[in-house]
Amino acid sequence: MKLLNNFKPYFVLVFLLILSSCSSLGSLKFWGDDDEDEEIPAELYSISENRFVERVWTVSNGNDISYGRLIPVIYEGQVFYINSSGYISSVDLDSGKLLWSKDTQDLVSSGLDVSFKTISYGTLDGDIVALDSKNGDEIWRSLTSSESLSPPVNSGSHIIIQTVDGRISGYNLKSGKRDWFHQTVLPTLTLRGTSRPFIDQGFVFTGFASGKVAMFYPDSGAIRLELPITLNEGKSELERIIDIDGKSVIVNDLLIAATYQGNISAINLRDGRPVWQEDISTVKDLTSNGNRVVSVDSKDVIKAFGTATGAILWEQDDLKLRKLTSPASISNLIAVGDFEGYIHLLNAQSGAFEGREKVSRDAISEIESVGNHLLIADTSGRVQKLSIK
Repeated sequence: MKLLNNFKPYFVLVFLLILSSCSSLGSLKFWGDDDEDEEIPAELYSISENRFVERVWTVSNGNDISYGRLIPVIYEGQVFYINSSGYISSVDLDSGKLLWSKDTQDLVSSGLDVSFKTISYGTLDGDIVALDSKNGDEIWRSLTSSESLSPPVNSGSHIIIQTVDGRISGYNLKSGKRDWFHQTVLPTLTLRGTSRPFIDQGFVFTGFASGKVAMFYPDSGAIRLELPITLNEGKSELERIIDIDGKSVIVNDLLIAATYQGNISAINLRDGRPVWQEDISTVKDLTSNGNRVVSVDSKDVIKAFGTATGAILWEQDDLKLRKLTSPASISNLIAVGDFEGYIHLLNAQSGAFEGREKVSRDAISEIESVGNHLLIADTSGRVQKLSIK
């Protein structure tokens, strides 16, 4: 006991030294630093609403997980949707009434394409599946080289799908036989995602993790055009990630595409020459409205570029870091959804807020426009049709 009492002054001295040096201990950040700048999602403020969102109907497919882009698809007056567990449904576009449903028991990673009376999707196991759009009966199933994380596209003769190994392949619409493929060289590091192929002017367009965009003949897979949107010039492997994961757009014979950590570029499809280029980092789809193309960058800043010159017409950063969806163009508005279940309506000409509505308790994952309506999907597997007033 005496020995312990003799050490008391030393304990007091050590304690005082610790207190006096607390500023240096703070640099170790055991509990964080209140003064440290940390980017957080923007808080919403009151806006003057000129446009309003009204729910027309809602249906639920039930989905706790999402492996890829699960986008509602409209075809012949029906809305088709599939969740990652393989439950697919068809509902009437006007009323939301269930027409038919089916549990395919597939682990779906790509979402759907529905066209030419055929439903197609890719699975986590690397299958591409074709179903009859009338009732969901399976037509054929073929093995691809890997999984796909974005919907395929149907040319009428082939179903074309891009897989995460850098390959785009064309499968015969009737037989499911693979007729062609094009293999790109992947960088060492890539993002988890694939660009969403689309068909325009009789060609298939898509982007790759190499930062290149390509134009294919759908029947043969022959390349009509392949150009870099961003060059791989980073110092580290992380800085050299320049994936094109979003969908490009075509406006007035200009192909406009954007990359992560790179550029948004416009390419003249007549001669393959670049027209303009601006800095941006995005993995979201682009959308066009009038003479502007709109993007959501990697920090959820919404930007509008002039399609002819690439000049920035406006920026909207009041939704920064709110995990926005890809933008959708509807009338003279740009619509986006966020992680708190809000739909935001922006004036397409100025970027100013026109309206806002909380439509879900879950994050909005996808948003599509049809006429004067929006179709949205959230992370719980719920699909809603919204009317814009």
